[in-house]
Amino acid sequence: MTAGGLDKYCREKPELVPVGVIRSPVKERSEMPLQGVAGQIEILPEYREALGGIEFNSHLVLLCWMHQGRRDLLKARARKVSSDLPEKGVFALRSPDRPNPISFSIIRLVKKRDAGILEVDNLDLIDGTPVLDIKPYQPGWDAVFAATTHDRTEKIRKMGPFRYRESLIREAVNYHGEWCTGAAMAVRIAEKASGLVDGDLRRSDISVDPGTDPCLADAIIGITGARPGNRRIRLTGLRDRQASMNQVKFFFSERICIFSVRSGDREPDAVFAADEESLFSLECRPSSE
Repeated sequence: MTAGGLDKYCREKPELVPVGVIRSPVKERSEMPLQGVAGQIEILPEYREALGGIEFNSHLVLLCWMHQGRRDLLKARARKVSSDLPEKGVFALRSPDRPNPISFSIIRLVKKRDAGILEVDNLDLIDGTPVLDIKPYQPGWDAVFAATTHDRTEKIRKMGPFRYRESLIREAVNYHGEWCTGAAMAVRIAEKASGLVDGDLRRSDISVDPGTDPCLADAIIGITGARPGNRRIRLTGLRDRQASMNQVKFFFSERICIFSVRSGDREPDAVFAADEESLFSLECRPSSE
């Protein structure tokens, strides 16, 4: 497209028509938790026919108009994390303040009800937000596990332990598919491991042996982004499957840290309430040994 053609295209303002509205228990942007909340999408009567077949999807892509967002800002800070973080262009952030305040959310569809109501979870939009579009989330197309981003070390240092835990939970559940004891244990291990390196566990110089416990291994992979293709997975315990069942190993530049999970049945909430010493033992040694 030529510059002249682009100018003409931009002058022809696109018309957006809301197809529904968000019904959320959260009324203010500042009160929205990182994980989102349970809520509803109410589709307008003239568009309800478009919901046919949507109930076969577990997750949806939701596009909305963030009506409280400012449209005159080109730079902002991730204030939900910390107001001390450096400014970035809004195209490098998920700030609601941007030239066109369109939100992009992946939500879980709980139930399709009559009268054009969708019961959903992980909803990160405030009550009354106009809905622009809904699409089915397709894992084979939409999930890019190999995607990379900037080093989040500074962000992790400033977000505080509670918000960092929320972030780890989201990463663990998104990959594993459910919230369970193994995923909670992975979060506790990741919190400790992140402290050992003072930063981001997705760094390219950190590799991991996630062990052979299915839930724990899934969640560790989801949190760290390690996979065979980026050479950050090391399967060192295959000869002794039973021993590796309860172990997670992190390989840093000059040392290996081995987390050995202590046996015991706990609910996820109990994992978070427990002392580290009752959950796992930790051994760190030089990588040359």
